[in-house]
Amino acid sequence: LLPFFLLFFLLSLLLSRSPRREALDPALMSGTTTPLDTKGHRPSSMASVAIIGSGSVGSTIASYIIWGGAFDEVIMIDIDKDKLRGEVMDLSDATFLTDTSVKKGEFSDAKKSDIVVITAGAKQQKGETREQLLKRNVKILKSIAKSILPISESTIVLLVANPVDILTAVFQQVSGLPKERVIGSGTFLDTMRLRGALSKKLGVAAVHIHAYIVGMHGDCQTPLWSNANVSGVNLIEYGKLTKEDMKKFAIATRNKAYEIINAKGSTYYGIGACVATICRGIVQNRNQVLQLSVWNETYKSYLSWPALLWKKGIRHTLPLKLNDAETKVIHKAVKTITSEVAAALETTEEDKMK
Repeated sequence: LLPFFLLFFLLSLLLSRSPRREALDPALMSGTTTPLDTKGHRPSSMASVAIIGSGSVGSTIASYIIWGGAFDEVIMIDIDKDKLRGEVMDLSDATFLTDTSVKKGEFSDAKKSDIVVITAGAKQQKGETREQLLKRNVKILKSIAKSILPISESTIVLLVANPVDILTAVFQQVSGLPKERVIGSGTFLDTMRLRGALSKKLGVAAVHIHAYIVGMHGDCQTPLWSNANVSGVNLIEYGKLTKEDMKKFAIATRNKAYEIINAKGSTYYGIGACVATICRGIVQNRNQVLQLSVWNETYKSYLSWPALLWKKGIRHTLPLKLNDAETKVIHKAVKTITSEVAAALETTEEDKMK
């Protein structure tokens, strides 16, 4: 009898671990990551994201969100209806991966979305000054704000268009939405670029490298070397970095976007992955620390800064201690953002009087 019971035990153990049970799971069979009820139906509360702008950045963001499976619905919005139709048709061919649906929408459809991602913005024309570009983008943001407001009290607005720190601040002002619910992609991508470069240099996985880029996305940003570490160990000491090394990393991180643009005309894969990560973090309430364009109460300005992100937007910014050189860059960034936001809003008031 002993061999019989031993054989029975082994068979029971194998059956309990059989993948066939998982294959019968209706959620897995449907290809969706959204939990289904006992009847195989989705819950009534669906996570949705509206993406305004179906250009290369907006469409790439949509593709990453679809592949991630954290949302039930992606709504694409654009004034170019032909391009919008084509992008939605193309994206819909990838929805079988996660059962996330994608559709064309109007600005009114953004009102009840969990997240509104704004990628729409004017591109700098040859000979156009930064001030002229900003003025055109402010008009675009004003039009978008007028078209989507009022929105749900839980909706988060995420700005991606550049100059992102300034436009995020401008949108918050013209929309009147709470600061914690209006955020920008900030220096998230810059931070990931820095960590990736350091990972290659140090031979350590990027996930264990804690280094931030802060300030104003672009020419007025800086790595926080004074806070950087590898799993708690001072990064400069761990990697035996010299001042010249740190300078090269900072320059390479800042200039990478320009190199990509010079080679192929635009960038969209990196920012697409970053924005999809931000959106997933919000809707799944992951409580992640990300480097975003957020209101910083210490400096009384929007700024690219590490902040704790949850389902209601920004919970709070991190109270980081900076050295003198880093503080100098931050003050310059704050001054630039504050003055350009004021100039943009002054332009808006002038337009009202005409």
